[in-house]
Amino acid sequence: MSSYYLRFVGADTLPKSLSKREVEECFGLSIEDIQELRPPRFRGTARLGAAVQLVMLRATGRHPDAFSGIPSVLLRYLTSALGMNATDIASVTSLYKDKDTRYEHQLWARERVGFAVVDDATKPLLADALAELSASAVSVDDLIHQSEHWLFDRRLVLPGDRTLRDMARMAFAEQENAAIAAIRTCAPPKQVQAALSHAFSKRSGPGGHTVLEWLRTPPGKHGQLTLSEVTKKIECLKSLQIHKWKLSAIPLNRLRAYSQEVINRPPSATKFLSEDQRDLRIVSFLHVTLLDQTDLAADIGARCLTDLYHKASGKVLKKQAESAVDLRAERVKLKDILYDTQ
Repeated sequence: MSSYYLRFVGADTLPKSLSKREVEECFGLSIEDIQELRPPRFRGTARLGAAVQLVMLRATGRHPDAFSGIPSVLLRYLTSALGMNATDIASVTSLYKDKDTRYEHQLWARERVGFAVVDDATKPLLADALAELSASAVSVDDLIHQSEHWLFDRRLVLPGDRTLRDMARMAFAEQENAAIAAIRTCAPPKQVQAALSHAFSKRSGPGGHTVLEWLRTPPGKHGQLTLSEVTKKIECLKSLQIHKWKLSAIPLNRLRAYSQEVINRPPSATKFLSEDQRDLRIVSFLHVTLLDQTDLAADIGARCLTDLYHKASGKVLKKQAESAVDLRAERVKLKDILYDTQ
């Protein structure tokens, strides 16, 4: 499936500036589609309505009723493909004289593309999928996006945003509760409280920044000073026993998402979160920061060693060249002495 096609899966609005290639790639009508859309089964503007129902469902997984309007470039393509006169109609409802015809065309479009609606039989499957996907999702919106692709792959019509969002929020909250339970189990409470107290404490020196602000400061250029600063951060984190916290039960991308929230939020705002939310995010931040700083120290150390090797090898080559010049001069003098007839 092309990247153009996947672009519109789960979309609730379509860009007005659709390109001709996007329309043909994602919303195109095949010869068989055009034959199916011929009279007497489909007549008048309802014929165009059925075409819109078909291509919208096929490309986005949603019925066109979920969209606020139809891009004009798409209407021009469909009317041209069907051999109809161009129209300025911008909504699906205006293409039908009665609702019953529209519902019949929705059913026809679902049967044509092999889609089914989410009902009582498929809702438990969706709930299970959301529970599984929430383990790797970094936010509710990310979970919704993944679930839309899950529904589309299984040829299920995407439900309304409110329905899907409510189910996603529930699944995401369950995963977050599991993450909090994992932290309570894997990180000793005394160590967590000591780490929190130290993170929000002021650092000595100018500026009056907290330890948390210092830890989230991005690294400078590769060099000895940056390596020294990174080493200090690692020593600080290890002094808090963070390297002993086994948080493998929480996916790394979820830990990074919680950590990013701490980076993007002022320390005071993080401090006044609820106890569970604060501990989850601070513990994740400290754990991820230790991982990142360790990798950074190894990277900078390797670069420093490479630079040292290049400098040392350059000096050795220079000395070898100087020695070669000296030896060549001595060899010339020796030849002069050996072949001197006096």
